[in-house]
Amino acid sequence: MQKANVSRSTFTAAKGSLMSLLVGAVLVGGVATAAYRAMAPQPPQATSSQIMPVNATPGATLGIDREEAELGVMAINEVRSAAFRLKNTGTQPVEISQVRTSCMCAFAEIALPDSTSPEFSMAMHNDAAANAWRGVLAPGEEAVVTVTYKPSLMPVEGSVARNVKFATTDPQNPIVELGVHATVTGGAAG
Repeated sequence: MQKANVSRSTFTAAKGSLMSLLVGAVLVGGVATAAYRAMAPQPPQATSSQIMPVNATPGATLGIDREEAELGVMAINEVRSAAFRLKNTGTQPVEISQVRTSCMCAFAEIALPDSTSPEFSMAMHNDAAANAWRGVLAPGEEAVVTVTYKPSLMPVEGSVARNVKFATTDPQNPIVELGVHATVTGGAAG
C-alpha cells in the first residue's frame, strides 16, 4: 500500500481555495438576501398623514348626514365651523380613531353622547393623547364632528378646501373624510 504524499504547500493551497469559495458563497448569499428583502412585498406602514384601516366589525354601520359643508366667503382673520352628524345605525358599536386634519389651519372635535374628544389637527401637530384617542358609538347613538377653519394660521386667498379624516370599524366606511370649503379674502400672501 502506498501512502499519498501530500505536501504542505498543496494542503495550504487547497485550504486557501476553500476559504475563498466559502467567503464568496457568504457574500453572494448576503447580496441575494438583501435583494430579496428590497423586492419582497412589505406590509403597509402608516405615515403621519396616512390613516390605516382598522379591523372591521360586522354589524357596525355609521350614518353620516353629509360629507361636505360650505363656509362661504370669509375674511382671512375670521374663524368658521361646520357640524357633521354621525349616527350608529347598525347593531354593533362603531369605533372612531386616527382623527386628523389636512392642514394646521383646520381643527376637529368629536362630541360623543358621554364625552368630547380632544381637539385634533394634523397628526404631526396632535399630542400623543389626541393621536391615540378612540371613541365608540353604541347602536343608535349619535355624535357631532365639528370642523373649524382658521385661515390666518396658514394664509391663502381664494377657494380653499380642508378636511378631517378618521378610521372607523364600519366595513362600508373604513376611512371617512369630511370636508369644508371657503372663499378667503383679505390680501393673503398665497
